[in-house]
Formats: sequence, C-alpha cells, structure tokens
Amino acid sequence: MNTIKFCFLGFLFAFLVGCKKDDQAPSPIENSLFSLQSTGVTNGVLAAKYTCDGQSYAPPLSWANAPIGTKQFAITMHHIPPTGDKHVYYLLYNIPSTITSLPENNSTIGLFGINTVNGKNTYTPPCSQGPGAKIYVLTVYALSEQPVISVAPSKLTMDILTEAMSKITLAKSELSVSYTRP
Repeated sequence: MNTIKFCFLGFLFAFLVGCKKDDQAPSPIENSLFSLQSTGVTNGVLAAKYTCDGQSYAPPLSWANAPIGTKQFAITMHHIPPTGDKHVYYLLYNIPSTITSLPENNSTIGLFGINTVNGKNTYTPPCSQGPGAKIYVLTVYALSEQPVISVAPSKLTMDILTEAMSKITLAKSELSVSYTRP
C-alpha cells in the first residue's frame, strides 16, 4: 500500500510542478554562469573617463555564457538616488546574439532608447551631485526573441523596455559600479 501512495504522490508532485498559468512569465535566471564585465571598471569603481568628469564615453562591456536559446541582448545602466527617482544613463536593445561585447563609446551596435538625463537616444555619463560614492547598475539581458516595442525610439524608456522584455528574458547579469565625483 505504501508503494502505491508513494507513486501517486510522486505523480501528483510531477504534475503540479509541470503546470503553470499560460500568462505567467518565466523568471529570469540569475546565475554565476551568465556574467557581465567591463575593462572600464577597476575594483568596482567606474573610471572617470566614462563619467562627466572625463571624456563621457560609454564604458566597454563584455558578457559570457548566455543561456541556450538567446536571440538578442539588451543593456541598461541606471542609478537610484536618495530621492527615489530612477536615473537612466544607458538603454540599448536589439543587440544580436552573435555580439558578446561592446567597444568603448559604442554608437553603432544595437538601438538606443532614451536616457533620463537629457532625453536623447545616447549614452549619457553619470554626473551625480552631492558628496560620496554613488552606485550605478549595468545590466545585460539575454532574450529569447526580439522585444516588441510599440513606441518610437525617441519615446522608449527603461520602464517600457523592461516591460517588453519581461516575458522573453532568459537570464540577466548585473554589474554594480561606484563613482565618487572629485
């Protein structure tokens, strides 16, 4: 009798685990295999060259070990100051899966959404005010398909992009960097 109960419970568990709502998006996998790096970051500190105190270049980025099924990548860079509003510096999408790095000051790979600093479709360097180090988060997203964007690039915000990617994100990797203005 115990064998029958065990088999039934095993079958029930497998059935329940295998079922999910059709409208439920898969959770992005954050694992140590999919990783984001930058030669513009040393010991967690963003080089001044990539800020308003330097040349204002976009930092070089590279990523590795994207999950099987990745068709595209997207990249964001943001900062949340004590006021709570999100500052977006970099919003890049439609990066082909054959690309695994961006050169310094990239302007030709992918499509740009708008940053919140000046509302333009470019990288805008961090230039946070006030004393002390500020933390900026660079994120690369591995996507199972091209995101469907319903607005013009001049209107594409980070919130709109992340919503468009919510059901197609296979994995993401974050790189938190700090910078202290002189």
